[in-house]
Amino acid sequence: MPKKALKNNFQKRKLVQLRDFFETIKAPKLEAHLMPLEDTLSNQIVYGMDESWSTEDLKKFDIAIIGVADDKNAPRNQGCREGVATIRNSFASLRKTSGKLSLIDLGNIKGLTLNDRYFALGEVVQILVSLGVRALIVGGGQDYVLPVTKALSKAENDLLLTMIDAKLDFCTNGSDFSAHTYLSELGKQCNQTIFELNILGAQKYLIGESQEKEMIKLGWDTVRLGELRGENISNAEPFCRDADLISFDVGAIEQSYMPYSSTININGFAGFEACQLAWFAGAGAAVKAFCMHEYNPIVDKTGKGAMLCAEIIWHFLEAISQHIREIPLESSQLYKISVVHLHDYGLHIRFYSNRANKRWWIEVPWKNEVKLLACNKKDFLMAQSGELPDKWWKFYKKSV
Repeated sequence: MPKKALKNNFQKRKLVQLRDFFETIKAPKLEAHLMPLEDTLSNQIVYGMDESWSTEDLKKFDIAIIGVADDKNAPRNQGCREGVATIRNSFASLRKTSGKLSLIDLGNIKGLTLNDRYFALGEVVQILVSLGVRALIVGGGQDYVLPVTKALSKAENDLLLTMIDAKLDFCTNGSDFSAHTYLSELGKQCNQTIFELNILGAQKYLIGESQEKEMIKLGWDTVRLGELRGENISNAEPFCRDADLISFDVGAIEQSYMPYSSTININGFAGFEACQLAWFAGAGAAVKAFCMHEYNPIVDKTGKGAMLCAEIIWHFLEAISQHIREIPLESSQLYKISVVHLHDYGLHIRFYSNRANKRWWIEVPWKNEVKLLACNKKDFLMAQSGELPDKWWKFYKKSV
C-alpha cells in the first residue's frame, strides 16, 4: 500500500476512534431574543463530526469544545453533571467572536465507567494537541484536570499550569481520588513534567497548613485573592500568558455572582474579574486546554451562574480570535531588551518588554538552558534595585 494511502487510513481510524468517545451532539434550539440568530455563537459552531471527515478536516478548527456530564467524583457537588448542558445553551446565545475563529462542539465524553471517561478525555486531548487544536472542556468536577494534564505531558516536557481556585485540592490523609484531591495525584503522577503550577485566587482561611506545606514541597505557588482583586487583576496576566493548561473552578467566584454548589463561598472574584482572567488565558501564547468545572445548575435556581460561565468562555474565545499571542524575538524592533547587572550576586539578568502593550518577560535558568517567562514590570524594578526577582530565584532553586 502506498505511503499516502496508508497515512489516510491511519487518519480515518484516528477520527473513528475520536467519534467513538462522544455522545451525539445537536445544536441547541435558540430563540432570537438577544440578537438575530445569525449573529450568535451557535451560528459559528459546528456541532459534531461528519463521518466522512479525515484529520485534515478537524485540523481546520481552532477550538474543540468537549462536554463533561459527570459528577461521580465531585463530592458535595452532586448535580454538576448537568452544568455543561445549561452552560452550552447560554453560551450559544451570545454574540459570535469579533475575529475569525473556527469552533466545533464534539459533544459530551462518554464511557461505561468513570475510568473509561477519564481515558477517553485523555485520548481526545492528546489527539487534538497533535493536530494543533485547542481543547475547551466544560462541566463536571476538577478531577478531570488529571487526565487532561497527563495527556498534555505526553506532548510537552515542561508544562506550565494555572489553576483558578479558592482552595488547595490536596489530600494528606489518604482519601480516595476526587475533585477535592486531584492536586495530590498531579503531584504524584505528573510533577516530573510540570515546570510551574500556580493557584490564583487562593483564600488562606480555606487552606490547611498541611496543604500549604505540600505546595511548598512540590515547588508550586499560590497567589492570594487579595493580590488580584480590583485594579490588581492585571497581576494575574503573566501567570495566564505562559500557561499550557488553565483550569477554572467556579468556586473561586464570589457567591453572589456564582451560586454554584452546596458549599457557599462568600468571597471570591467578581464576575467581571473572572471574565478578565479568561481574557488573559485566551491572549496567552501557549494555552492548549481551558477547563471550566464545578458549576451546578441544580443549586443555581436563577440560572445567572450559567450565563456568567458562558460569558467567561466568551471572553476566552474573543481573546483568541484577536490573535494577540506573542513570543519576543531579539530581532524585532517591537521589543526592548534590558540587561540588569546585580553586583552583589555577580549576575546579569535579561528582560524583554513590548514597547506597544507594555508586557514583560524575564530570562530564567532552567536545567542546562535558559527559559523566557512572562513577568511583571515589578520584577524588572526589583532587579534594578539590586534584589533577585522572585521568579528568577524560584527557578534557579529548582534547576540546581
